Amino acid sequence: MRYLSKIFQPVITIPKNAKIKNTEITCKSQKLLLECGLIRPTGPGLFTILPLARRALDKLENLIKSCIEAAGGQRMAVPSLTPATLWDKTGRLQEIGPELIKMEDRHGKKYLLAPTHEEAIADLLADVGPLSYKQLPLLLYQIGNKYRDEARPKHGLLRAREFSMMDAYGLHEHEHCARDTYSAVTDAYHTLFRTLQLPVHRVEAPSGDMGGPLSHEWQCPSPAGEDAVRVCGRCARARLQGGACHSCGGDTEEVQSIEVGHTFLLGSKYSAALAAHCAPSSGPPAPLYMSCYGIGITRLLSASIEVLSSDKCLRWPDAIAPYSICIIGPKEGSREWQTHGIASISQLYETLEPARPGDVIVDDRHHLTIGKRLMMADRMGYPYIIVMGKAALSDPARYEVYRSCDVTASVQLLTTTELLELLSHKDSQPIKINNVAALLTFGSKVGEDGGGV
Repeated sequence: MRYLSKIFQPVITIPKNAKIKNTEITCKSQKLLLECGLIRPTGPGLFTILPLARRALDKLENLIKSCIEAAGGQRMAVPSLTPATLWDKTGRLQEIGPELIKMEDRHGKKYLLAPTHEEAIADLLADVGPLSYKQLPLLLYQIGNKYRDEARPKHGLLRAREFSMMDAYGLHEHEHCARDTYSAVTDAYHTLFRTLQLPVHRVEAPSGDMGGPLSHEWQCPSPAGEDAVRVCGRCARARLQGGACHSCGGDTEEVQSIEVGHTFLLGSKYSAALAAHCAPSSGPPAPLYMSCYGIGITRLLSASIEVLSSDKCLRWPDAIAPYSICIIGPKEGSREWQTHGIASISQLYETLEPARPGDVIVDDRHHLTIGKRLMMADRMGYPYIIVMGKAALSDPARYEVYRSCDVTASVQLLTTTELLELLSHKDSQPIKINNVAALLTFGSKVGEDGGGV
């Protein structure tokens, strides 16, 4: 069994009615992640990700992998250190300069800890030689840590100096091919955010330093956001600029938002500068047409907490909660403990484990009352909290099942059979899209430019 007492979770206990004056804690997700023992600061904008948060990030990464691979993505890994000469060739060394973390090796060769890898990908493709048009399109992606020298890191994981990110790169013969891949990845993003139950909007945006003819930001409305979008009160579509909604003519209202993703058509800015070429069906080799797609994984985790949680209780998308089920047994010495002690708790665990493999944990702090452990489990936001209380003494035994922040409002009394039936209906089904054509068909039904998910 997995026991809560064995989890490394350095909870910060705040005395009742204490007045907190730590001005470095600036948003809900940062406060909850710190107080609940999920992250620990090591410096400005730098955090240690502790075991429970790491489990949530692993689940989120797996969801993202499912989405991007459904759109044809192939996973790879590019070194975090990128030669500065590559960025000099594309002009971004000067354009982005202050945000880049730079260094030299013992031989005086200059590198940077890359916040993104367009140059590295283009250099890789130049090194392997012209790609045949028959090999295209390609969609290469990686998941790893990125680095940015933020002038004012704040809001915990929302704006950090080191952060986890999925970045994908599309390689194409021409723009028409790139737009097909762009549509497929766009629809994969819609699927991801719908699975996470988050109200993320895709809004057309300037390309900025990245370059290229097309760019969309993926914005999640939240008071903690440093960006802003205009959301239509009539059709819920969003845009960056003010004025009436193009789709329905309704009035728009500005709301703060968090950018959780960005997608671009890049053109040949990087491939031309670094000699990454395609051998077309006819004619001489030409620069590859590139596109790129990013999702800030640690930022998305924090954004989901900002949107779903209360000020006092964590709430996760069910698909990425660190554990789906928390079992709370009777207090030691109680009447229930005499009948339903360790043996009964173990039996219930073994019964539920196949329904959610690897996703069940037991709060084994039996010296605490059920009420105290229930309150702490609710604060942690486990999707299902199962209590072995007085009803467990009945025949058949019934277990208390809690699912909301106000735990007294949603209690159900279920037998083991009923409990297994409940758990068999997962709120978030696995993403199963067999090919890009199916993905495009599916995506056409869920949103257009500026549409909310």
